[in-house]
Amino acid sequence: MRVYRCYFLNEWDGIDAYENIEADALDEAVNTALALLRQRREHKAIEIWEGPNRLYPARRRFGRSRISIAG
Repeated sequence: MRVYRCYFLNEWDGIDAYENIEADALDEAVNTALALLRQRREHKAIEIWEGPNRLYPARRRFGRSRISIAG
């Protein structure tokens, strides 16, 4: 099992919070992070990192998302 860090970003791309996510693969970590983002409407985007490597940026711009967070 790998440990990924999910950063929850505000509208200015600043980090408001983070959670460590344990998952076997990146896609599992992404699904978990997106579910958390849906629950935390005050946050605007997520990034997933493993150590010094950003693996998954997911940014919303102008009120619309480049990814689907619908449920």
